[in-house]
Amino acid sequence: MGLRPEELWSRFDWQHGNCFRCEQTGVPVAEIGDITVADVTFSLFACQRCVFRLEQLHWTMSERAVRRQSAFFPAGPPPSTQRPPEAQLPRPPAHVA
Repeated sequence: MGLRPEELWSRFDWQHGNCFRCEQTGVPVAEIGDITVADVTFSLFACQRCVFRLEQLHWTMSERAVRRQSAFFPAGPPPSTQRPPEAQLPRPPAHVA
């Protein structure tokens, strides 16, 4: 289960600024990463609502990735390293000419 908003928000240092995602201005924002364009790096700041939404998206995408992976690799014993049953049957004798 994801974090409550207060728990998530306590992980960031907040200041007044502009949210890159919803474009609100003069709101509490936190630095959440950066982006580089034409070899110039800019810090990305998001408001509390957008930080929470990005956390929800991250959690949802992580859960989907786990489900996809488990669909390809179901839990259980690893595949057998033994030869298939038909390979274990005795071969008929070769015809002698």
